[in-house]
Amino acid sequence: MATISISGTNKLAERIVTEAETEAKATLEESGAAVREILAQGEKTVAATRAELLTKREAEEAGILGGYQTRAALDGRKAALAKKRAVIDRAFSGAYQAILSLDAAKRGKICERMLRAETEGGETIVPAANDRKAIEQALASMPEKKLKLSNENASLDGGFLILATGYEKDCSFASLLNQVRSEEETNVYKLLFD
Repeated sequence: MATISISGTNKLAERIVTEAETEAKATLEESGAAVREILAQGEKTVAATRAELLTKREAEEAGILGGYQTRAALDGRKAALAKKRAVIDRAFSGAYQAILSLDAAKRGKICERMLRAETEGGETIVPAANDRKAIEQALASMPEKKLKLSNENASLDGGFLILATGYEKDCSFASLLNQVRSEEETNVYKLLFD
């Protein structure tokens, strides 16, 4: 009987060991499947995060590149505008120098037209030294306006000042050209650059 019980104990032990091995094998397989599932989920998460980061990076690159392109375009337009402004400045500066280089008779005609257009009567005229004689002649041709010629000269390159009670009017060639420029600069721009 002792033999039977030892062999029965052995069978019992074998069965327990076999069941434990089977359970261990099943647990190992389950844990392996769980690990594989976790790894698969991790790979999916990494792939999704990588795709999201790649999309963000591409959007940021496009935004940065677009910003640089916009700034470059604006800088280019500013530079072009500055060059165009310089051309217009030279054109008006050249026109001013051309007015100043006119002979006395032509300067006198300009002054006479301005005197007729800008005076009401009774004002004092302060001429530029270069135009004093021409303005004296112009005043002599319009006695009805009763304009007075000042003994002093205005510190102008050309033209005159009108002094009256309550106001002073600048009729210098520089002022005349500035007025023309403010009225015609857009047309000059179109003429030069369109």
